[in-house]
Order: sequence, then C-alpha cells, then structure tokens
Amino acid sequence: MPLAYIKVGVRHRRDLGDIPSLARNIQEIGLLHPIVVRPDGTLIAGARRLAAYKYLGRNEILVKVIDLEKVALGEYAENAFRKDFTPSEIVAIKRDLEPIEREKAKKRMVAAHASPEKFSEQAKGNALDKVAAVVGKHRTTLAKAEAIVDAAEAEPEKFGHLQETMDRTGRVNGVYTRLRKMQQAEAIRKEPPPLPNCGPYRVIVVDAPWEFSTRDADPSKLGRRPYPCMSLEDICKLDIASIAHRDCVLWLWTTNAHLLSGDALAVVKALGFTPKTMLTWGKDRMGTGDWLRGKTEHCILAVRGNPTVTLTNQTTLLLAPARAHSQKPVEFYDLVEAVCAAPRYADLFSRYRHNEKWDCHGDEAPRAEAAE
Repeated sequence: MPLAYIKVGVRHRRDLGDIPSLARNIQEIGLLHPIVVRPDGTLIAGARRLAAYKYLGRNEILVKVIDLEKVALGEYAENAFRKDFTPSEIVAIKRDLEPIEREKAKKRMVAAHASPEKFSEQAKGNALDKVAAVVGKHRTTLAKAEAIVDAAEAEPEKFGHLQETMDRTGRVNGVYTRLRKMQQAEAIRKEPPPLPNCGPYRVIVVDAPWEFSTRDADPSKLGRRPYPCMSLEDICKLDIASIAHRDCVLWLWTTNAHLLSGDALAVVKALGFTPKTMLTWGKDRMGTGDWLRGKTEHCILAVRGNPTVTLTNQTTLLLAPARAHSQKPVEFYDLVEAVCAAPRYADLFSRYRHNEKWDCHGDEAPRAEAAE
C-alpha cells in the first residue's frame, strides 16, 4: 500500500523509540512483519515500522488489512510484549475500549432478557473486567491509574508530577496513595477552623519551658531561663487531650539533656501520643552547655489516631539560623504547614506568631510577626 494512503490517527504510544536503528535493521534484512491497517487505510499496528519506512524515503509498504472495532485493541496487541505501555497510555487505551465492551455487554444482557434493575451494574462489571483483561492490568490497578490521570488532567500544576512519576516508574499503587493523601490534606485544610483555646486542633506544637535544676538554682550560670519553668510532673499534666483532634500530630520541642534523660519521651506518652521520629534543628551559632556547647535542638514528632501527613523531601535535619531566646525558626513552621494538613495550628508556649494560621498560647503575648 502506498504510504500516502495510510492514515495515522490519534496514537496512544507517544514515544516511538529509536527509529533510525529500526530503519537500518529493515534495510539490512527487510520487513519481517507487515503493518496492519483497516480497509480504509487507518493504521492499526506498526507505527514504528511505518515511521522507519518514511525515514528511509520509501513510497510503499507491505500491509495486512483487517477490520477491528477499534484501533486501540490492535495497537495494544501489537506492542504489549515489545515495549511496555506506560500506565497513562494503558488508561487511554482503556477509555477507547470501554465503550465497545459496554455495548457488547448491553447486547448480551438484552439478549438474555436481563431485568432493568440488574442490568446496569452487571454490564458495568463485565465490561470493566474485559477491558482490564485486554490491557493486562487488574481492574483495581487500572482504576487507580485512571484516578491519577484524571487528577493530573484536571489540575496539572498540582498533580501532574504524580502522573509523570507513575509513567517513569511504572508503579501505580504508591503514586495513588500519595494522590489520596494530597486530596485528603486539601480537604482538611478547607475544614472549618477550630475554636480558639478550645480546638480540636489537628496539629499542636509544644515548646515546654523545661526545668534545668542545676542551672536554674545557680544564679551564676549563663544558661538560666528568662521565664518561669515547669517541672516534669507539671508538663506531663498539660491537658493537651482536651484541645487535640482524634487524629492529631504533636511536635514537642526538647533539649539534648531532656532527650537523654528520657523526660521528653515520658512527656509524649503522658500526653497520650506515640513518638514516630525526631527533627533536629542545626543552628548557625552555639549556645551554652555543661559538657559540649549546644548548637542543636530537637523536636519529637508524635501522633495519636491516624493523621494525614504529606511528606515529600523533608528530612530529620533542619538547618536554620538561631533567633532570640526560645524562638523557633520560620523554617520550622513552614515545614509543619507543608507536612501536616490543618485548617489552623496550635502553638503552646509560643513567643511569636508565625502567621494567621497559628493560634498561639503562652505567658507572653506573641507579636504579630517574627522578631529580627
């Protein structure tokens, strides 16, 4: 058939691979398999061979003419075992095949005199199962892949990278889990905000005024606190539960000393949370210390219930400059907002307000913006 007569419609495979190498192979040994076209010249399978013939400047190509109900079926059969389709391409083929299979299911049901009440659901299930079998994917995996494609098409800036990851890796389940978490986080951020001082808060930061018995008792020590401290017993009695959501993330700031003594973990458990990991703040200047001068501070991440966390590239190390005494870095609050979804956040014993999303509680009224 003359190449000019062959019509190439919308193709699901976007990457044809190395056409020059294929062309050289055809030139050396000839065309082992003809391309497949419909009676009207529409290409069904063989896009790479057709492209190679065009690359060689040929005018005609050997063809096999068959009549398929849909080009997508022939394209999949031709390529499935040569170069894997990406999940997105499989979704596109599924969308082309599904109407055909639904129509077939409808005809089968009508022929069998199925009742109207049972027809719709049964036809739907049969059609989807047949489509899944054709594209070689379980129907659940296929549905997840299509959900990712749907989200990427609807909001490419927000979810487009998920489709790219799915196609690059060929993995669907993990990417789908990330999609669901992102969608859940988006819904949570749109919830009505909790009542000030009452909650329930989905995220609570606690910068407890830890007591240092040696330093606080000795006026000559440089590390004395410029604010009232609390005993371990009193910190453990904080009524965090009354303002915490059933699915809540707790960020508890602690020092090296209280971490090593076990006091910090004791507080986490007393407040009704389960520790998960720890963030370390690496500062740009050192502070006081009895054995080594302190240049780090730690924050335990703990949870209760099943909170939604959207982790991307955040790590356990936060490098940020030291600020005024006891003030936590802006970078910390940005990290919390990025990882933990909430309509509003609670900051207990806070010394400054990060932004309008935070309700701050403490002996000192925090200023509306960060201190220099």
